[in-house]
Amino acid sequence: MRRNIELTQGIIFSQRVLLALIDKGLTREEAYKLVQRDAMKAWEKRKSFLSLLKADRRITAHLTKLELDSLFDYTYYLKHVDDVFKRLGLAKASQRREARSAKLAPRTP
Repeated sequence: MRRNIELTQGIIFSQRVLLALIDKGLTREEAYKLVQRDAMKAWEKRKSFLSLLKADRRITAHLTKLELDSLFDYTYYLKHVDDVFKRLGLAKASQRREARSAKLAPRTP
């Protein structure tokens, strides 16, 4: 699944960048133009969207590189997975998965 997401060059996070720019005071239209320009470049040239944003002074005038990094966090989209599993009656499957993960995790001395 992650590999499929990464095929987007990070463009999947464009909405979060757009909303962050709006929160910084840009109009939706201004933010859209900035995000769209780098998103299209990322898609057409198969380059990292995050790298393009970090190199774009029009973006970094409003968002720090640290803020951009935080917007590109995959866990943001997974935050409700456990709730969905519970609603679907799959909580036990989720618990088994967590138990397997715990067994595979490196032990601390």
